[in-house]
Amino acid sequence: MNFKRVPRILDSKELMDYAFSRASREARKVSAPGARLQRVKKREERRIIIAGSSVRRYLNRILMRIPRIEELTPFYKELIEVMVGMERFSHSLRSLRWLVNKIERLEGEYTRRVRSARSEEEVHSYRREFYGRLASLLRKIESELLFLREARERLKNLPSVEDTFTVVIAGAPNVGKSSLLRRLTGAEPRVESYPFTTKQLLLGYFEHNHRRVQVIDTPGLLDRSFEDMRREERQCILALKHLANLVIFLFDITETCGYPLEEQLHIYRGIEQGFDVDVIPVINKGDLLTEEMLREAKKTEPLDRALVCSAKEGKGIAEIIKKINKAMDNK
Repeated sequence: MNFKRVPRILDSKELMDYAFSRASREARKVSAPGARLQRVKKREERRIIIAGSSVRRYLNRILMRIPRIEELTPFYKELIEVMVGMERFSHSLRSLRWLVNKIERLEGEYTRRVRSARSEEEVHSYRREFYGRLASLLRKIESELLFLREARERLKNLPSVEDTFTVVIAGAPNVGKSSLLRRLTGAEPRVESYPFTTKQLLLGYFEHNHRRVQVIDTPGLLDRSFEDMRREERQCILALKHLANLVIFLFDITETCGYPLEEQLHIYRGIEQGFDVDVIPVINKGDLLTEEMLREAKKTEPLDRALVCSAKEGKGIAEIIKKINKAMDNK
């Protein structure tokens, strides 16, 4: 799925300006032999056809480049629901299809009127009437155009996930998920030092036994219900629900992420109990840990069996990769 292919969505005024200016330019090129009335008819008919077809072609280009909803996987359908709302998205696309058909009918109606007109004034009045109706129709779907413009901006950076063995990295915000993705795959996500850094799913890949492993870095999760989650958190839940063959849950027992360990443990248990997928607990930020901190943390399940790493320094990464490869070989 690639929304970057969708052209920039014009508003109704921009689209009218584009269509009418193009129609005027093309009409000036018309050179028809015969009486003056026939020449006027040819020019005005040309303006009607060019204005209408310009709008139709533009809208059809949008419709053709937006992935067909019925062909989307459940993951992408739910992701669109979370990001923009599926019902509104579908309604807006239906409105564009309706407008394309309506304009095509109007073109036919007004070109016939122009051809049968008996005076120059009648010809001009039909062309002006067509322009007015076209402008009115575009204004009628202004809200849908603006909605699709915003939807395109939200959806254009969604990743194109592959149908392959997938590891989802989950955890609270700022625990080092993006840094771990970079260490595992060599991918270069944008990494910042404040919560809610990752606003969308980030992907990376590595090879094992000639098979491609997909690793997804998800937005940080907080300890709350799905209904109360931000859009970014819901993306994580959908990745866990639809894509994960294995989950790496990253803990920050130093709590420098800004979230208490107890809250992180509660998020972990929610994932372990809520999804039918193996979860590997991993303690990150090993470079900041003391032996006492680690010994105390290991008294608590699942930290008693957690791997320890430092994504920042690259320590412990080999053990995580071994776990991933073993899980993949058992699938």
